[in-house]
Amino acid sequence: MKSPKHISSLDNSLVKRLKVLLDGGVKASKLRGELSLAVAEGIHLAQAWLGSEDLLEIFTTQEGLNQAEIAAVIDMQLALVPQTELYILDETAWKKISELGTAPPILVTVKIPKLVFPINHHQDLLILDGIQDAGNVGSMLRSAAGAGFKYIVCMKGTAQAWSSKVMRSAMGAHRHLKIFEAWSLNDIREKVKLPILATSLEAEQDLYDLGDELKIPHAWVFGNEGAGVHPELLAISKGVLIPQDPCIESLNVGAATAICLFEVKRIRRESK
Repeated sequence: MKSPKHISSLDNSLVKRLKVLLDGGVKASKLRGELSLAVAEGIHLAQAWLGSEDLLEIFTTQEGLNQAEIAAVIDMQLALVPQTELYILDETAWKKISELGTAPPILVTVKIPKLVFPINHHQDLLILDGIQDAGNVGSMLRSAAGAGFKYIVCMKGTAQAWSSKVMRSAMGAHRHLKIFEAWSLNDIREKVKLPILATSLEAEQDLYDLGDELKIPHAWVFGNEGAGVHPELLAISKGVLIPQDPCIESLNVGAATAICLFEVKRIRRESK
């Protein structure tokens, strides 16, 4: 195993950086933008990034280093990507920055890729329009990856896709996605050449009547938890209604996303 670097001081620049990124908010967003760096907490997320050159640093404690599950992650990552940095924090520093509680003490930093949206984009696209809850954003990213959607657009007002809370909720989906953030309505008009489908309670088109229409790529839009899809975006989209029992007003946006994207997957599988 690569010799780790030990950190004991709370004043260490790496500890301060981790704390800012994990605390969230404006400071975290600014720092992520400056460094193109995100923090993924927990053994599952560390495993999800195994073998990736974008996994830049591993942080654990001496106790964590002695746990077989964590040791296996470290050994494999360093064998595949030897330049990965390994840091051992003392217990005081770890407890100061981590929210893992009694879970295996490991977190990793990953490089946020700088992507350019393809000019001739023709693959399915998921558009998040002002989704504010980090748990919902993470759930939507996870469903997208599971349904085979690779391209994600987060419009202005959507929770930061690479925040630690969204990373935890997405459970490793980020590694399999191409995520574009802070888009405006003009960006959608200029860059998205696919037909756009938007969920709406007022739509007349039933999701389950779309049928063969779903065999070709679309851009799917899901709107803010309270306000729904922005009216100007809805105006350039085809509205789609998810049929539901009238005893409830609406579905959670994460659930609605999963229903629609997996209907696409079902239609295409049956057409093969």
